[in-house]
Amino acid sequence: MEKILALWLGLAVSAASLADDDSSIWVSNTYQTDFGGSNYVAFLELQPRFNKDNSKFSQLIIRPFFGYKVTKHLQASIGFAWQGEYNSQDKFDLATKDLVEQVQWIDNLTPDLNFQYRFRLEQRFFAHADLSHRMRHRFRFQYSITESKLFLVAFDELFVYFNSVNSGRLESSVQSGINQNRSYFGVGYKITPQINIDTGYQLQYVNNFGKEDLFNHVWLTNLNVNF
Repeated sequence: MEKILALWLGLAVSAASLADDDSSIWVSNTYQTDFGGSNYVAFLELQPRFNKDNSKFSQLIIRPFFGYKVTKHLQASIGFAWQGEYNSQDKFDLATKDLVEQVQWIDNLTPDLNFQYRFRLEQRFFAHADLSHRMRHRFRFQYSITESKLFLVAFDELFVYFNSVNSGRLESSVQSGINQNRSYFGVGYKITPQINIDTGYQLQYVNNFGKEDLFNHVWLTNLNVNF
């Protein structure tokens, strides 16, 4: 047992020495409507991101969806995502464009505890590279604090590529298997019945397939508007 523990610790230290650390600020703005109580839903997300220890504007994501409430708890949606990778030389010329299919299960497990499961499939059209396919699993819990407008929220999301990109500028950097994982815990406030905000810490792990893996320490803020 001692030898196994020593080996595990040695592997952990070795992995940490091969990893890169960064800190980022992400601000997610989401707007959702069911058109006055219909079964149809529309969703828009706008998300600027800053990295390099919070000092550099790095990405802008624009993600619209249109969907349908299949049942009280189940929603199915299709959408598009534009992920602009910004740098001073290319500006947004290397933006990635995704077609997205999504199903989401939303349920109140108790009067105070809301559970959401989200499954996404993405067809990713990279600039100057082959098409890739990725899936995403997210489990999210939100706990409302009794007799308060405050709530706690936590989620974990796993990203997995189905295929490898073997040509173009992303050759060897996009490979089949686990792409990344995001774990988040935050505290929120219900500004009105239609508007809430939460903010907290997210750990983003990115598997860079043979290069230094990334541990990105993200301060994430979500503004959610329902109308």
